Amino acid sequence: MNGAQFEAEIREQPAVWSRLAGSDAARDLAAAIGTNDPLFIGSGSSLFVAQLATLAWRRRGRRADALAASEARFQASAHRGSCVVALSQSGRTADVLHALDALDALEPARTIALTNDVASPLAARADVTIPLDAGPERAVPSSKSVTAMAALLLWTASGAGDDDDAAAELYAASIALATWFDDDAFAGMDRAAEMLEPARSIVVIGAGYGVPVAAEIALKIKEASYRHAEGFAAGEFRHGSTAILDAGRGIVGIVDAWSRDSVGAVLDVAREAQTAVVTIDDAPAVGGRFGPLFWIAAGQLLALALARRAGIDSDAPRGLRKFLA
Repeated sequence: MNGAQFEAEIREQPAVWSRLAGSDAARDLAAAIGTNDPLFIGSGSSLFVAQLATLAWRRRGRRADALAASEARFQASAHRGSCVVALSQSGRTADVLHALDALDALEPARTIALTNDVASPLAARADVTIPLDAGPERAVPSSKSVTAMAALLLWTASGAGDDDDAAAELYAASIALATWFDDDAFAGMDRAAEMLEPARSIVVIGAGYGVPVAAEIALKIKEASYRHAEGFAAGEFRHGSTAILDAGRGIVGIVDAWSRDSVGAVLDVAREAQTAVVTIDDAPAVGGRFGPLFWIAAGQLLALALARRAGIDSDAPRGLRKFLA
């Protein structure tokens, strides 16, 4: 079946989260960052996780920044002495390695690698390497390593990697995700894909944590199904971009208690324009800091379903190579 490997790796995520909950990875990452202000760098999915981490740090009153690795050479001088946290599933992303070239010249306080491959060039260059331990990602669209990165960074945003409550929350989230997968998740996302199938392009909107997640879901839709998709902040989408809404487009709204008003206002406009509307809400509700992981997983399922309806093998999308992940 098309996307068999992508599906298998999506399904592995509950086990990955459970394993992280029982590991020392969050404690080690928190200790490595310490009291430093982190600069998170990445490309593609890793960049969107970096942006999510930055929001989590800032919500807790801590300074942090996120930088696209491919843009680092243009902005490196503003980050002298930063604690660089480099995110890369493969540890071989050329843009991330080139970014370190630019940042190393500015004497970072420390370079930390968050990667799925402890034998990678990125790991070799870092002062500290935190393994994701997500297992090999054979499908080009990364899935389990993305949520593993996000889980660790959301956990350590408070600065305490030994938070027993966070470990319990992440373990509970792993059980809830497994239950959701066994119940209605795949069928529900296929129904959503059926609604979006006629759309020539798809808008994904969110607010707060939903903004980087919207960008990640749009990326997964593009690379897995070849369909144009873009992520937006819901409030900013209302400043002119609602003009593109019509019956030939689809929109996906990421909705929780924080974002219901701003996202809902755009979805109301979309319904009036006869745009196909799909929502990703905070069910299955677990609470706590790990809610965004469910949105990411739902977006992966949606991308897989759209690809299958289009007859596309999302395991190996055209024009993409795994080492870029």
